[in-house]
Amino acid sequence: MKAKFGIAFLLLVGLGSLLAACGPAAAPTSPPPGKEGKPEAAAPRAWDELVAAARKEGVLNLYATAVQAGVVPLRESFGAKYGIDVEFVQGRPPEVTAKIEAERRAGLYLADIGHLGETTTTMDIKPKGILQPIAPLIVQPDITDPKNWIGGKLPYLDKDTHGFMFASMAIPHAVVSTELVKSGELSSFTDILDPKWKGKIIFSDPTISGTSPNLLAAMHKTFGEQKAIDVFKKLAANDVQITRDQRLLLESVARGKYAIGLGQSMALFAEFERAKAPIRIHNFKEPRFISGGPGNLAVFTNNPHPNATKLYVNWLLSKEGLTVWSQAFQYPVARLDVPKEGLDPETLPRADDIFPDLEQMNLRVDLRKQSAEIFKIR
Repeated sequence: MKAKFGIAFLLLVGLGSLLAACGPAAAPTSPPPGKEGKPEAAAPRAWDELVAAARKEGVLNLYATAVQAGVVPLRESFGAKYGIDVEFVQGRPPEVTAKIEAERRAGLYLADIGHLGETTTTMDIKPKGILQPIAPLIVQPDITDPKNWIGGKLPYLDKDTHGFMFASMAIPHAVVSTELVKSGELSSFTDILDPKWKGKIIFSDPTISGTSPNLLAAMHKTFGEQKAIDVFKKLAANDVQITRDQRLLLESVARGKYAIGLGQSMALFAEFERAKAPIRIHNFKEPRFISGGPGNLAVFTNNPHPNATKLYVNWLLSKEGLTVWSQAFQYPVARLDVPKEGLDPETLPRADDIFPDLEQMNLRVDLRKQSAEIFKIR
């Protein structure tokens, strides 16, 4: 793994926890979303020319809010097929956002592709004006065929097609210790307000982009504003431990230090599941929120490897690419022809679950701000 951005990154933002490794947009080749008609497949010659141009560039720089173990299979599969090295920067959402901001302030255009959260993409990065539309980069008709996607439409996050939510997981409400929480003991989200759980809950920091504000937004929609805020305040009063370390959250529950974990990383949870740690996911009776997690595609403006970027977009969103991604992360995806064998059925979306829309994403951002006061986070 290369570290070509490591020194620059440390000088620019000083985020030691970030693991660093590692043109103008192509002319439109597909109609804007919502229009009838589909583009024809790229002509063999045009596709061969794209592959040749991408190979000449030789590199794709991917910025991901995902665990390294999930990104590596993508790097290996795409690289083996096309001879292109995928170099990646990996970190928590605020770290990746800060790195990109610092690079742009310094006049550095290093990022090609982002695998980010939906709120990070649409609420944190898009307003900075550094994303380009994805629709013009797609040339394969199987990708633009609505029948291949959940809900019968391409899962763009915004009308400008700056974000594409290719993953679609119903995020479990919590993780619990199998030794401390009995089956059937927790039915509703409000059950964790019981004083018996005081000091036994660990919560991923809800003031930053990630699973926690999404969970609070789902409960906000379920309970209504007044009751939801009351529930959140009672939860805070139950001596909840706040952390920004996702691995620490999961390890603390698996070791029995805490009985309940909220705002967990499902990508990282897969490691604990494979290791048969005494921890399991838990759903309350309330609806869950649907998220792409790190499975949202973004393409940066002035990216240094436009041909490799275009090739990667068409490979990733194909059945082949999303099969690799789904198996690596153990996430269901929004493409219907990708196999779901081996995935936890508890993570598959249901009709009553809450899919993200602009209202929900704005609510997530608002709750990040409110959480600082509610949970006394400085």
